[in-house]
Amino acid sequence: MKTNKKTTDSWVAGRQTWAVLVLACLVMLMCSACLVATGQIRPPAGDGQTYYVSLTGNDANKGITEETAFRTIKKGVSVLHAGDTLIIKSGDYGNDQSVITDSGTKDALITIKAEEPGKVVVNTGGKGAGMLFPSKAYIVVEGIKFTNCSPGMSIRALPWNQVGHASHHITVRKCIFQNNPGNGISLSGGNPGNRSNSHHHLFEQNTFIDNGPKDVQDYGVYMYYSRDVKILNNYFYGLHHQACSFKKCVSNGLVRGNVFEGFLYSAVYLGQNDDDEREDNHRCYNLTVEGNVFRPAKGYRAKRAICVANVSDAIVRNNFIDSIYGDHTALQVAANSTGAKVHGNFIIGVLKEWGVELATSDCEFYNNTVAECDIGLAIIKGANPLIRNNIFYKNKQQVRILPTRIYKPGKQGDHGSRFLPDKTQLWTWQPDHAREPLFEHNNFFPQWDGMGKTDISVDPKFAGPFTKLKAGQLNPKFIPNMERAQAYSLTKSSPCIDKGLQMALPLSYSGAAPDLGAFEVDQN
Repeated sequence: MKTNKKTTDSWVAGRQTWAVLVLACLVMLMCSACLVATGQIRPPAGDGQTYYVSLTGNDANKGITEETAFRTIKKGVSVLHAGDTLIIKSGDYGNDQSVITDSGTKDALITIKAEEPGKVVVNTGGKGAGMLFPSKAYIVVEGIKFTNCSPGMSIRALPWNQVGHASHHITVRKCIFQNNPGNGISLSGGNPGNRSNSHHHLFEQNTFIDNGPKDVQDYGVYMYYSRDVKILNNYFYGLHHQACSFKKCVSNGLVRGNVFEGFLYSAVYLGQNDDDEREDNHRCYNLTVEGNVFRPAKGYRAKRAICVANVSDAIVRNNFIDSIYGDHTALQVAANSTGAKVHGNFIIGVLKEWGVELATSDCEFYNNTVAECDIGLAIIKGANPLIRNNIFYKNKQQVRILPTRIYKPGKQGDHGSRFLPDKTQLWTWQPDHAREPLFEHNNFFPQWDGMGKTDISVDPKFAGPFTKLKAGQLNPKFIPNMERAQAYSLTKSSPCIDKGLQMALPLSYSGAAPDLGAFEVDQN
């Protein structure tokens, strides 16, 4: 076949042109990769750059390889943008205060993490926050130890009075907060009129330690003016004045699956600052405490596990409060709380005080087990809570009625067990001495003279065995161990099976009616 030379020349020229274009593209890609590698240009938005910090680094470096690492965490966080990751090599960085300067996005988080969790230490000498988040969002911090910082970490919406300056979606994971003057984590929207300035924060698998010699880290987690905050599977140990405190204007908070060992005053406080007559607009709403373990540690007493104070619609369920000792009730529902539902809890072995204190009528206390306490249940005179489907077992005194204490405006103290006679103060419940607390379908063993008509007094036939708690030392565990609570489960021959009353918000149950106490026995 005769070949057309003109056509052949055109085809060859075309191939040569494409080869040149491909070569040019390859050169451009290689140059771009080289520029990215040297930090002269950034990768496309969302792809993210990885930076490094090391004690052998230099802040004059580019920080993009381990060999060219920055020296300080402060420098490392200053270059971060959406999608970036900062890896911090192990070591004690001393007074390396860092301020987060940019935010991530929903699809491109900023991640700051220790290469080895717990092996990166920040210590500001008590003269500033270890890490500060001023109106930042979509950031994850992992594995850093903050000690002797004031506080360890500060998450703020600043300035609080300007639109668009919110702090949200901050995740703190696997960090250690030890002996920080004031607080481990301090969280605030800064604006009492707008909880939306601080929202959707997650604190999980962190360790909070206050091992003295006195309560240095006053609070583990300290929260103001925020919403949608989750405290999940953390470990709290030592002398915290309050390990986890929802102070003012916090809504939709969740405290789940944490271990609290030793606490000086309260482990979980819902709605602190309740004893000031000006607090009406500072109420907390919709806070849930569930599936936690509270107990003393070796050398550290545990006083009040849970206080429900200046809060509406709190839920306290499925917690295990074990061997609390003295000075404060283990679980308190204070006078100015409203709509509290307390169920499925075990309160065991409370000495020198009472297991539960109910100081408000607007409370439902049901399907709980209160056992082997000096006093099982205390009720403030004039309070009329609903008390149903519970087991009170071998408490030295099953129920005690406490005198009504009148609240005096302007005087602080006592944290919510008193009443304000002025009915214009709607945030406090007024005592009603004309009605009595309602007891229905409870089991008091031994018998209590004030039992209701449907209450019973029989041996619940718990599974056992019952052993005294051996308090342990510092040993971070992020999944609560409920094995000791299993001793208070019902055997299948228990007379407390199918003896309860179905609640307005029913628990799931396997038989014809709810079982009494905190465990439901599977009859299948």
